Amino acid sequence: MRSQCSPKDHLLDLDGVEIAVRCWGPEDGIPVLALHGWLDNAASFERLAPLLDGCFVVAPDLAGHGRSDHRRDDSGYYLWEHAEDMLAVVDSLGLGHFHVVAHGMGTGIASLLAALTSSIASMIFLDGMGVPFTVAADDRVQHLARAYRLKRMVRRSRLQGFAEPGGCQFDDLESALMQRRNRLDSTLSSEAARLLALRDLLQVGDGYCWRHDPRLVLPEPMPLTEHEACDLLRQIACPLYLMLGRQGAFAGDGFEQRQGALPEHARVTWHPGGHHFHLEAPDRALVDQILRVLASHDSAQLQRLVNE
Repeated sequence: MRSQCSPKDHLLDLDGVEIAVRCWGPEDGIPVLALHGWLDNAASFERLAPLLDGCFVVAPDLAGHGRSDHRRDDSGYYLWEHAEDMLAVVDSLGLGHFHVVAHGMGTGIASLLAALTSSIASMIFLDGMGVPFTVAADDRVQHLARAYRLKRMVRRSRLQGFAEPGGCQFDDLESALMQRRNRLDSTLSSEAARLLALRDLLQVGDGYCWRHDPRLVLPEPMPLTEHEACDLLRQIACPLYLMLGRQGAFAGDGFEQRQGALPEHARVTWHPGGHHFHLEAPDRALVDQILRVLASHDSAQLQRLVNE
């Protein structure tokens, strides 16, 4: 399948934090907010979005990711803050009702969005089942202490470039690609890793460094508990579709652990591939299924079909 449109890039100022947004398709198309996963960026949808004919796909780089600004040093990265940012993005673009297509950690942000707004027409989760990083309720105090100690430790070390912000981390592009695959998704093809890495790399002299904020590797001091994450899933009221990779993050026990928290109206399908199956090779079956979901829950699209 060939891409049908070229992307357009925008910078949105959200209270002094610039969020980079990549868009595909006509602005009067079916509005789709595309949310990438942890340490990914808008390039996660580089192959899928152009195939969604008739859709206006809006894929932001979350704060601290890709080409978006980092948060202030006295701030951090919390899912609820990402959710608030995404509401500001859709408001800035003038989107009323919109659909959400989310991958990985993006599905956790989406589950929070569902609690914050009734403007979501439908949700599609790509190899994600809500908030990914949780803590046991009786371990919260200990987790907070560990997170604080780790934060202090990495600021005194060279971990992920903390000691030299903006300094050269890689002598060549291939070294960066190798780290991207080995640390985050060893099943990722070199071509897919390249798409993600190119949007996240900055050339420094003769070498490269990551654009993303190194603080993203730190755990949240006060993450949600598993009970809270499941409660967010359970209360999603809009149509919910989970499209999971057969070799993805939920191929084992992970699916059963969250399955009971899915609302009764949720629909689950399995697709060939791993965690990034939507980026590796979005096949016709996947694209057609997504388009059917979006069209069936989009009132403007249905009205156009009636008029035709």
